[in-house]
Amino acid sequence: MRSVRRLDHSLLTPRLRLEPVTQAMARAAHIGAAVFASTVGAEAPSDWSSSSLKLVARSLTPTLGGTPLPTRAIAVHREDNSIVGDVRFEPSARVQGDVEIGYAVARGRRRQGYAVEATGALIDWLFDDAGVETLIAGCDSRNLASVRTLRRLGFWLDRTPGRAFWWLLTRELRSATRA
Repeated sequence: MRSVRRLDHSLLTPRLRLEPVTQAMARAAHIGAAVFASTVGAEAPSDWSSSSLKLVARSLTPTLGGTPLPTRAIAVHREDNSIVGDVRFEPSARVQGDVEIGYAVARGRRRQGYAVEATGALIDWLFDDAGVETLIAGCDSRNLASVRTLRRLGFWLDRTPGRAFWWLLTRELRSATRA
């Protein structure tokens, strides 16, 4: 699998600060929401913490066989200093050379454009600074919110095996979407 550069600095959007998960954050996520929030320096809502802290804790754990781990960034609302969700990327296990992205938004912060804002910033960094050529994203075909989010980001539906939709975004498609 092709190595993908790790995000090693914050990304800023109009409303968000994307903080890459560090070793200290991953260790704190193992302990619990309060320790994690203190380490990040932001409030961690329970509707995000209950599902996402386990993924954050695993994001820097060594794996067998040297499988590349996802790079995950925590999306912190700049005005109220609270976590709204997270975004991640990793080399695709499905298509050699592609990079897969994903996102999660706290239930209380959904339908406010945070997934598009955070993922859009990550996509821009991946294309502009990390040298990625093709991104893929998957979602359940019944998840209409993710379908809308991926369309807003410029993804094109690529294939639909079973209940999963797989989406594709290239640098050229992203440029056309932003024009």
